[in-house]
Formats: sequence, structure tokens, C-alpha cells
Amino acid sequence: MRNLFLIGLVATLLFASCQNEAKKETQSIDTIGTPPEPTKDSLTKDTLIPPPPPKAANDGDALDFLAMDNPPKYPGGVNEFYKFLGQNLKYPAVAAAENIQGNVFVSFTIEKDGSLTDIKVDRKLGGGTDEEAMRVLKLSKKWIPGTQDGKPMRVKYKMPIKFVLAN
Repeated sequence: MRNLFLIGLVATLLFASCQNEAKKETQSIDTIGTPPEPTKDSLTKDTLIPPPPPKAANDGDALDFLAMDNPPKYPGGVNEFYKFLGQNLKYPAVAAAENIQGNVFVSFTIEKDGSLTDIKVDRKLGGGTDEEAMRVLKLSKKWIPGTQDGKPMRVKYKMPIKFVLAN
């Protein structure tokens, strides 16, 4: 038993002494300055070039919903919009017969006057659900437009519309 203990102790010490003891070198920075401007000759494939600053939104550009100071709203709020969808969506007969369920992902632009334009299906489900989602969005009343710096702006909006069969 004692020999077994000694063999284990020696093996542990042997493995512990086999570690790589590479020295870690650190450099100190004496002064911090601004880096020199890159020249044509100093650029390599590893040189990081900062991205251009974001361009100012033109009046006709549609902004992303998340980039808004004051995003557009459906009159009465998001719950009213879901209520509107629930009251107006009709489950397509083909989708019901084929037990098609899931999400139709749509995108649209909310104009400066609150109307919906550029209604598109980004991810289809089939069985007539895509067409039904577009039909109902075209029935939507005008939204309260989003504003940026106090001015009404066109805003891109994306959302899923869920189709589920009742049991």
C-alpha cells in the first residue's frame, strides 16, 4: 500500500513539473497619442478602417422601426392592432384542409400620413395564408406616424402574423 502511495506521489510531482514556464512579456506605454493618418502605402489587409458615419436620413428614406425617436403606433396601441387582426383574418380553406399552421412574416412601410405601403410577405407559409395576411394589412386604418427630430418619417416595419387552427 505504501509503495502504491509513493508511486502516485511521484507521478503527480512529475506531471506538475512538466508545465511550460514561458515568460509573459509586457510592454509599457509611456505616452498615448493619436495614431498617424493612414497613407496609401501604409494600408495592409489587416488595417482596420473605421466605418463611415451614418448618413442623415433624407425625407424620402424609410427608417428602421428600432432607429426611431418616436416610433409609429396603431391607434389604441398594439393590443388594438392584434384585436383588429383577430377580427379580420379569415383562415383560408386550403390551409385549414391541409392543417397548415405557423407564421407569415410580413414587412410594410408606414408612410408620413400613417398609411401602409410596400406590403410584402418576407417568409411564406402557403395555403393562402400569405395572401390573407396581405389582404388584412391593406384593410388597416392609418397609424400614428413615427417622428424623428419632430418631423414625421416613413418607417419600415416587420412582424409575424400567426395562423393557428382552433381545436
